[in-house]
Amino acid sequence: MLNKTTGLIALLAGFAAGEILAGTLTNYATGDVLLCFRNGQTKNLVVDLGQYATLSSGTPNQRIPITQLSASQIDFAFGDVNDLSWSAIGWLDDNTLFVSRKRTALSTQSSTPSSANSGLQGSAAQNMSAVPMGANYQFNNGPYIANSTSISVVEPQSAASYPAQQGKSYNSALFGGLSFPNFGGTLPSGDPEIATPPDFSAAGTVVRSDFYQIPSGVGTANVTYLGYFEFAADGTMTFVAKPISVPVIKSISRSGGDSIITYTTGLYGTYTLCGTNVLSSTPTNWPAIATLASGDTSIHTITNTTTDDIRFYTITAQ
Repeated sequence: MLNKTTGLIALLAGFAAGEILAGTLTNYATGDVLLCFRNGQTKNLVVDLGQYATLSSGTPNQRIPITQLSASQIDFAFGDVNDLSWSAIGWLDDNTLFVSRKRTALSTQSSTPSSANSGLQGSAAQNMSAVPMGANYQFNNGPYIANSTSISVVEPQSAASYPAQQGKSYNSALFGGLSFPNFGGTLPSGDPEIATPPDFSAAGTVVRSDFYQIPSGVGTANVTYLGYFEFAADGTMTFVAKPISVPVIKSISRSGGDSIITYTTGLYGTYTLCGTNVLSSTPTNWPAIATLASGDTSIHTITNTTTDDIRFYTITAQ
């Protein structure tokens, strides 16, 4: 159980995140995260979530409400939450990209995307930059001004609604004249979108899309997993920062007085091996044995030496 001091720190951290999470499409700043929606019809929705640091600095398992997203705007733009495709994107001046990646299973993180060379990622950032420019134009000149704010803009999807040098709709920038949604073939992580099912409004579940920070380079070693976005059927969105994985004991073997335990933990959080020789006590009360390795999803091994004939183990996460 959290003590009062820890609980207060968590409360203050949550309040700070809510205060910092702010940005505008009329004065877009590099590093702002854009949350974008479309359904292949006549309208898109673009929302500026403010600087990425608000999301990347969250504490493990902190749930950050995305208050800039309005359920009434979703209703106006799309009628309901069914069959919506959405993504989160952003970039920095050094061609670092911030990109969402869909989960194929609700509780399983997507595979980590690879970095690409700076030139390709710079092209992706350039293609993404047309989105806030287009949203700003539509906020000032478009047909849906009454249903938009400087933070969240309902925009026409049609390319004809955007004069030269005035940006593009999210849909137009995403496809870049091609048939696949990855910003004209420049996004190294592929399709950034996830779609809600046709019966999403009645299904009583959520959809989740993971969010990554991708510096230019090679491979996945320097890619950072920041957390995931969770979209609910009532039109609300939450970002879950640095989610703590469920630890798994993979195997236990015995050699003399040594128990050899293999296990997996996760990228974030603190994991503790606990053990007892009395099964009647609840696992949460078992004595702590050791703090376990974390920061990856690899299989690790720890040895516990004991004179007990029978020993039970569990791993706690916090």
